[in-house]
Amino acid sequence: MNRTFIPVTLLAALLLAGCNRGGDGVGPAQQAGKAIDDAGARAQAKVDAAGVRVQEKLDHVNDKIDKINDRVTDKVQAQVDKADAAVREARAGAQEATEKVGKKVEETGEKMQQAAK
Repeated sequence: MNRTFIPVTLLAALLLAGCNRGGDGVGPAQQAGKAIDDAGARAQAKVDAAGVRVQEKLDHVNDKIDKINDRVTDKVQAQVDKADAAVREARAGAQEATEKVGKKVEETGEKMQQAAK
């Protein structure tokens, strides 16, 4: 019985020593869990920081796009205004030409009536 008892006791002592808590009262599983939590927190912080940088870049790009859109809109509006002015001038010219043609037709009609008398 002594022969079996001594190795079993040594094995139990070694197992207990391996699972024994350190001086701070934290066991190996808790230390491993803390290390995993810390690594996850560091990774999350890096992802958050990268997300902030990406959002800043997107905001910068969106601002540039807005400025370009404003410039394009202004240029397009200027062209629309020019086209509108040209159409108004053409209408005024067409109306004036119509009035002149009408007067000439009227004059011609009067001359024809006088010649027919």
